Amino acid sequence: GIGNAVEVKLGRKTVTYHIVDSVEADPLESKISDESPIGRVLIGKKVGDTAEIDLPAGKTKIEVLTIK
Repeated sequence: GIGNAVEVKLGRKTVTYHIVDSVEADPLESKISDESPIGRVLIGKKVGDTAEIDLPAGKTKIEVLTIK
């Protein structure tokens, strides 16, 4: 949910995103909006959940590793 830090495996790399509302979003600081494509997919997910996401570079698998 909003305010959580979520570590995910996105394709071949591991990334930590902080889910924030659209006003606070700053991709350069890994703060993504709950309305962004990745944010929408992550909302409601639990550790171990996977999903496929459509990004500009194409479809990518995303796996939730940790939620803080």
